[in-house]
Amino acid sequence: MRIAILAAAAAVLIAPAAQAAEELTAGQAGQVVDALAGAMESYVDPAKAGQVRQALRAARPDLVRIHDRQALAEALSAITLKISNDAHLKVSVTTASASAAPLSDADQALLDRRLAYGLMSARRLPANIGYLKLRYFEQGPAGATMIDQAMALLKDTDALIIDLRENTGGGGAADERLLGHLSTKPLVMDQIRWRGADGKVTVENRQVSQGPGGALYDGKPVYVVIGGRTFSAAEAFAYTVQANKRATLVGTVTRGGGNPSNRPTPGLGFGLSVFVPNGRVVNPLTGAGWEGAGVKPDVTAPLDGALTEAYRQALAAAKPLVSTPKSDKERADAIADPAAALLKDQML
Repeated sequence: MRIAILAAAAAVLIAPAAQAAEELTAGQAGQVVDALAGAMESYVDPAKAGQVRQALRAARPDLVRIHDRQALAEALSAITLKISNDAHLKVSVTTASASAAPLSDADQALLDRRLAYGLMSARRLPANIGYLKLRYFEQGPAGATMIDQAMALLKDTDALIIDLRENTGGGGAADERLLGHLSTKPLVMDQIRWRGADGKVTVENRQVSQGPGGALYDGKPVYVVIGGRTFSAAEAFAYTVQANKRATLVGTVTRGGGNPSNRPTPGLGFGLSVFVPNGRVVNPLTGAGWEGAGVKPDVTAPLDGALTEAYRQALAAAKPLVSTPKSDKERADAIADPAAALLKDQML
């Protein structure tokens, strides 16, 4: 997963002359607009791609008068999003400076390690409920290893909550491995229909990945917390477990970004880029996907109360294998007041 680092604090130290140099000329803004029009050639929906190009031509006289890169990115995104209703099809400022180079492979690897490959928390909640929170799904092998290690810690809990409220995507090794841990019988994943540069469509059937220890959480209750920030690969994960009837989704409807890309993100020049999806996702079990509609929860709960609701349900569904006076009291207290138990555990 590629995450841009924006050195916002450095902007305070930039002299006015340097700031002016960072502004786009009309010619440079025009080059960005034209590059975006060209990048639309690979979009998954050729008809909407044509509509976007037409809209860009019509708006070009106004767009070239925008000298601020962020403002131009927002204006271009407003056009692409309005026409396509595709939350992935968005123009972004990818570097803090128009002349700055992207992260080197070594720096990106260091950043990924510092972010723990998307892991935010893996812990035991009161009454032996597992809790796994992920900021994104790491695409590389290190993501699968991280999932194996997290699930090894949680495998002896009585129910599992997977918190994806802040997960904005990624995909690949980490989500495939996490799905592999949830069932000995492989869950059915997405079918992706890729549109190639030549316009031909190829089909990819995604498969779960099981680690050396096999499925570590087969058969036990699983709850997935979702919300309005849950996006892309996180939505794919939620949709997959729901379609396979392997987990209960708790929270609010997700953002609805279902169109992926298997190509490099096109650079538009001057520190801007665009994500252009060339794939369409269909789940074989439902014959549909979540593009534009989002993934709907099984249990609706407000964002700030979704974790408490998932915890309440997990407590009710869990079947403890061990009973001691201490564990029985912890469980009774948690069932009596789940919110208080979480608050005491500093989870809210």
